[in-house]
Amino acid sequence: MSSTLEGQDLNDFRWKNRLLLLMESEGDLVNTKEQLALLSTFEEDIKARELVILVFDGEVIRDKDLKVIAINPEGIPYKDFQGVLLFGKDGGIKLKERFTVAPILIFDLIDSMPMRQREIRRKNSP
Repeated sequence: MSSTLEGQDLNDFRWKNRLLLLMESEGDLVNTKEQLALLSTFEEDIKARELVILVFDGEVIRDKDLKVIAINPEGIPYKDFQGVLLFGKDGGIKLKERFTVAPILIFDLIDSMPMRQREIRRKNSP
């Protein structure tokens, strides 16, 4: 992604990545930072599942380092929700939970998805 993008659309990730959107529009992102800290020890698991982590603070989208990457984002559902949204590669919401969510729960859910099952089989086939 380039630096700041006007009108970034979540659909840009469809069919390329799964998306974990951390949503917290109140305060100084304490819950988001806690969730990011939990996820930070699972870099390989995140990469293997083609998972992109973004933060929506009610106004802008930030990357996992909390750098602003999009202003006036489009396609943000549940704008007042405070928690974690997981989008599958098809763009559908697969998980909607309040903070904080155990990373293993997220990974287990992804691993149970049909598309992920196909990816695993493809990777393991000779």
